[in-house]
Amino acid sequence: MAALRPPPQRRRNPMDPAAVYRTGAEPPTAISGRQPTRRRHQPRGASMTPCPDPTVHDESPWRRANRRWLTLLVLGAAACAPSPDDTADADRLQPADHEEAIARVAARLQPAIQLAGRQPQVWTLEQRMQEHQVPAVGMAVLADGEVAWHRVWGLADPAEGVEAGPNTLFQAASISKPVAALVALSLVDEGLLDLDEPVNRRLTSWQVPPHEGQDEHPVTLRHLLTHSAGTTVWGFPGYRKDQEFSPGKAIPSNIEVLDGDGNTDPVTVFRRPGEAWQYSGGGFTVVEQLIEDVTGRPFAEVARERVLVPAGMISSTFEQPLPPERWSAAARGHRGDGSEVEGEWHNYPEQAAAGLWTTAADLATLSAHLLDILRSDADPSESPAAPVVSRATMEAMLTPNGDPDGALRGWGLGVGLGGEGAGATFRHGGSNEGFKAQWITARDPAQGYGVAVMANGDRGSALASELVRAVAEIYDWPGHEPTERAARPVSTADAAQYAGRYARPERPEMTITISAAGDGETLRVDVPGQGAFTLHLDGEEDDLFFDPVDASEIHFERDEEGGAVVAARTGGEDLWQRLPEA
Repeated sequence: MAALRPPPQRRRNPMDPAAVYRTGAEPPTAISGRQPTRRRHQPRGASMTPCPDPTVHDESPWRRANRRWLTLLVLGAAACAPSPDDTADADRLQPADHEEAIARVAARLQPAIQLAGRQPQVWTLEQRMQEHQVPAVGMAVLADGEVAWHRVWGLADPAEGVEAGPNTLFQAASISKPVAALVALSLVDEGLLDLDEPVNRRLTSWQVPPHEGQDEHPVTLRHLLTHSAGTTVWGFPGYRKDQEFSPGKAIPSNIEVLDGDGNTDPVTVFRRPGEAWQYSGGGFTVVEQLIEDVTGRPFAEVARERVLVPAGMISSTFEQPLPPERWSAAARGHRGDGSEVEGEWHNYPEQAAAGLWTTAADLATLSAHLLDILRSDADPSESPAAPVVSRATMEAMLTPNGDPDGALRGWGLGVGLGGEGAGATFRHGGSNEGFKAQWITARDPAQGYGVAVMANGDRGSALASELVRAVAEIYDWPGHEPTERAARPVSTADAAQYAGRYARPERPEMTITISAAGDGETLRVDVPGQGAFTLHLDGEEDDLFFDPVDASEIHFERDEEGGAVVAARTGGEDLWQRLPEA
């Protein structure tokens, strides 16, 4: 079930992007000019038999276009099934291997949880794009430190029948943050910024507001990049592309955002810096202002010069609003019910926090660049010609800030860190209005794997996770396998005790409706604008339900006597109160 959270207008909410971990009609293109020499992550069971090129062009609406695309992909997977003689030569990498991998990815999507004792669920990409109401999705895969392939399926603009292609731009949303962190860290390398210096010493056009204990615990760049500064405003709703913020002005300035003159609260410090992890897009907006004050230039220009161009992200831009000459290349955002976002997409003046327009290929290219930096110590010839940061700074970026199980969550400098050994990764998710994305890269450069997924639909996070599981299975990456969980049927009579409408106390206009599902064994949750989701009763614990698609949970709470259900809690923290029957 999708994360049930209201828009971040005029309130503080500690959105955890770790929850997001859980987002074209051209043949795959090799991005890097170097010939791959490492063969560690060839697709498992790869065939040496050439596969047909699944490139198809279609002017029809997106479902028919996807059906043609994906039928060919699935047929290609069947035609290219490996023979025993082929798998004996698995160490040899052939051009057809990645074509087969693409076909198999499109035929092997799985949920986060497989139900114990039941036939495992496996879907095609076509089925999941239709189920999640995602018009287009782009995916790029990194294997052996190189961008192995990039493919985009579906329509960038269903209303006009415009197909998505390799240069279609998607909103990266919060994946903007690790890119912005690299911009700041490049300034640290040059001595223009210091990770542990109070940022107010370098801020000239705005100041972090006074807060308790500020003399002993001032806000530093390290705090901001690791979400431990105690700053408010977890995220931003953006501004409709077709509306002006004020006469003659599409969006507020960065300082207006920081001062709360836009559509979110002012950015302040509500707890002692360094005390605990608290996800904060507002904190990255402070970083954006810090970069502009230190360089004396617009953030988008600095980011392009210091990161986007050196890293080879040739299609990407932080420009907000997106220049009109690039509108034709941009995917249109879509709600969870498939309808288009009002105004086609939202603009995000909070560029460092949410403003990057990019492609999956560009994100994977960034991953390759960063792995080359990490690899350069063992082999200086692997170092990029113009690394965006030094190797020492890259290592610092990927060093946990505190205990991963403690209050600081072990966050890196602008990136989340997870997994162990060969499965260790640095990563980030993204969620803007009508766009979702996911970016994952191996921590160990010797592993050399990574993936980027971008989607133009509000339910794209689940689709992105399903694609990641598919590609991880095919390339044999650790740590992404579905888990197994027991479930019990809930009778229609039992379901009645949970049925009803629920609302958030602080946002009473935001409601969900829970009812017995048609199969008589599960619950159905209807979320306005996002569609319906199916919940299964946990195999052991009463009142605990879960969605196998993304492993999200709802725990129902009863009154003091343990009788009537009075509330539901999602994500372990978000409370939904049951409303009286009309």
